[in-house]
Amino acid sequence: MRTAAMILMATLLAGASGAAAQRREASGLWYSAGVAPGWARVTCNICAGRRKTGLSAFIGVGGSTGRAVRIGAELAGWRQREGGVTQTLLSFGAAAYWYPNAGQRFYLRGGATLVMHRANDGTDVVTTSGIGPLMGVGYEYPVSRSWRLAPFANYSVGVFGGDVKFNGGQAASSATVSFLQVGASLTRR
Repeated sequence: MRTAAMILMATLLAGASGAAAQRREASGLWYSAGVAPGWARVTCNICAGRRKTGLSAFIGVGGSTGRAVRIGAELAGWRQREGGVTQTLLSFGAAAYWYPNAGQRFYLRGGATLVMHRANDGTDVVTTSGIGPLMGVGYEYPVSRSWRLAPFANYSVGVFGGDVKFNGGQAASSATVSFLQVGASLTRR
């Protein structure tokens, strides 16, 4: 009887400590960084609307609400130079990552973002910004107990409030700023 009670007590303690460790892992802080080729495009009634390729990067930080959902804030940047014109893009947003399976490797990403684009040729500056959705998909490969390497595809689009300004003055309205990244990230959680 005494041995059975001790085994039961040990099992309960092991289960409780395992559950506590899972809760710590599920609700812990995470941070992520990645680099990728990126494509940016501005479309409006006076814009060319061509998608340009450049180097992009992003960082993110947040927490987990459970084993299946992570939430956080993200900042992504893109830069491209061609023909004396330098284009830059920043995307600042809030995102949620949903892991539909228990293995927590494949995820879907969604949220809202502010996308800002700037083109500068040394004389004139054209700026555009808009608010809209961000979406993405990825698959995490564990490289250690805490680190995950994930190929991903992310898409952000600013569709609301998009105006085009030329040297600070209004040039066009109803602009859309879109940004696509396909690359790899490294996440610690």
